[in-house]
Amino acid sequence: MKLTTRNQDPKNYIEATAILNKIGNQKPYFSLTGRIVEGGRESVSGAIHKEILAAFPELADIAALHLSDIDGIPMHSFENGRYWAGFTKWEQGSSRILADHWRIAQNDAAELLHDSLMAKLWQDGDENTTPTDLLKEFHDRQIPRWKQEADAAIKKHKLTLVAD
Repeated sequence: MKLTTRNQDPKNYIEATAILNKIGNQKPYFSLTGRIVEGGRESVSGAIHKEILAAFPELADIAALHLSDIDGIPMHSFENGRYWAGFTKWEQGSSRILADHWRIAQNDAAELLHDSLMAKLWQDGDENTTPTDLLKEFHDRQIPRWKQEADAAIKKHKLTLVAD
């Protein structure tokens, strides 16, 4: 699906392209990209979601799904979630980025990080439930919702598969 403001000014416009992209044998994924033309020349292009949404706010659902697979599952969903939750030696944790990645409210992400970190502090050798287990359980409960969001976006925007 391609949207453009070109009809308003053929030398200054923005285009947005929303597709389900399939490369090789991998699962199809959502892609929202755009380009801005100023004075008849392309000035910027790529995943320019801020600019796209300013022109086409109806694509907010696709922007949220960008790089999620056809089932709505974010790219490397658990691994990236674990990273942004701060359970690696490289990252202290960011509830804002985790919330964006898992498409949840920031308050929910902050509460999840708090609960997981408290579990880490109070683990006391109990290996039955680890902080990572809490994240994994929460993550897995999101899968049906992610699928519903993906299906709704595909239907709303009449997206079709584009294979490379």
